[in-house]
Amino acid sequence: MRLLILCNNVPGVIRSALSGRPESDVNWLDSVLAGLRGQSTVSMEVLCLGHASAAGALDEHFSYLVFPCKRPDRQSPELERLFGQRLDAFRPDVVHIWGTEFPHSLAMLRACRDRGLLDKVVVSIQGLCHVCAERYTDGLPAGAVYSFTFRDLARMDNIRLQQRKFALRGKNEIEALRLARHVIGRTHWDYDCTENINPERVYHFCNETLRDAFYTGQWRFESCRKHRIFASSCVYPVKGFHYLLEATAMAARKYPDVTLAVPGKSFLNLTGKERFREDGYHRYLARLARKLGLTDKLVFLGSCSADEMKAAFLEANVFALPSTIENSPNSMGEAMLLGVPCVAADVGGVSTLLEKEKEGFVVPSGQVQLLADAICRVFAMEAGAEQLGAAARAHALKTHDPEKNLETLLGIYRELQEN
Repeated sequence: MRLLILCNNVPGVIRSALSGRPESDVNWLDSVLAGLRGQSTVSMEVLCLGHASAAGALDEHFSYLVFPCKRPDRQSPELERLFGQRLDAFRPDVVHIWGTEFPHSLAMLRACRDRGLLDKVVVSIQGLCHVCAERYTDGLPAGAVYSFTFRDLARMDNIRLQQRKFALRGKNEIEALRLARHVIGRTHWDYDCTENINPERVYHFCNETLRDAFYTGQWRFESCRKHRIFASSCVYPVKGFHYLLEATAMAARKYPDVTLAVPGKSFLNLTGKERFREDGYHRYLARLARKLGLTDKLVFLGSCSADEMKAAFLEANVFALPSTIENSPNSMGEAMLLGVPCVAADVGGVSTLLEKEKEGFVVPSGQVQLLADAICRVFAMEAGAEQLGAAARAHALKTHDPEKNLETLLGIYRELQEN
C-alpha cells in the first residue's frame, strides 16, 4: 500500500532526521507513524507544514516533504500545484489528510479531485476552525477583545483579528469537508458537525493513539502536590484559562494554599523586550491574575517535553480543562491515561471521552463557580480521588489502545484502497 499523509506540523522523527539529533519533543502523530512503519506492506510519503522547505527519506519506505505556508487563513494555489506534483510522482493508493484547520487540506482535496482520487482520500477531524471562531471570545470583555498591544499592532493580530482569521480558515475548512467523501472522527460532536456540513460523507470511527510516555505511570494522592491545579495550555482564548483563573480564586477561599500550574513562559511582570512581545490575551490574563490576587499562586513550567508534561500531570492534585470548545482533547486523554482526577468543561466531544461523576467531573463551559466547586470536590476527596482516576484510566486505555487503533486505521485504508 502506498500511503500519502498530509499533516499540520513536522513529526519528531522528521525533525530528528533534519537536525541529525535525537528528538525528545515527539507528538501523538509520531506514535501513529511508528505503528505504520512497522507494517511491511506500507510505503509512506509524509507532507507536513513547517517553517522552511525540506525533503528527504528515512528509508526506502518513508519519504517526506516539509512545506511552508505564509497565509494560513488564505487558499493556496501554489500548494495545490505542489501537491498535484507529489500525487503524480508518488501515485498513492490512499491519501490521509490529518486535520482541516489549514488551507493545505483544501489544496490537497482539490488536487485529488482533479485526478479522480477523492474516493481514495480520508480526512481526520481534529479541531474545527469554524466552531473555534464562534467561541473564540467567550468570557472576554470587549476591552480585551478589541485592544492592541505593541505586538498586536505590529502584526495586526489582536484577539478580534485572531477570531476573524479563524473564521476565514473555517470557510476553507467547510469547503474541504464538502469535497471530502470520507472522514475519520471519534466523538459524537465531530460526527454531528461533519454531518451538518456534508450529509453524504462516509464517517469512519477511529480513536487516537497518544504519546508513548503517557501509557506508563499512575497518579497517587500521596505523591501529588496537594491543592495543585494543572492546566495544559493558556496560549489562546478557547483554552479558557481566564475562566480557570476565576475558578482558582474561588477555590482559594476554601484552600488558601492552592496553586495553578501551566506550561509556558510567565505573562506576569514582563520587562524589556518581553513587553514588546506581549499579546492582548496574555496582557488580559496578567491583569486578571493581579485583580484576583493570584500572582503568587501561578506556576509557569516553560516549554515542556512529553516527560516533563507527564511529571506535571502526576504532580497535580487535579487536571482542569476549562476550554470553550474541544473535540477530543489529547491533554485530557493523557491525564486520564495517568489516572489524574479530571475536571472539564462540557464542550464538544469531552463527554464522549469522560463519563461524568464516575470518571471525573464535567461542568458547563463558562460556569466558573461550578468549575471551582468541582475542583474543590476533588481536593476534598483526598485519596478517594484515586477511584475517579482509576476509572478514567481504564476507559482511556481502551480509547487510546495503540494496537486496536492501528488495526482500525489500517482497516479504513484497506477499504479505501479497494474503492
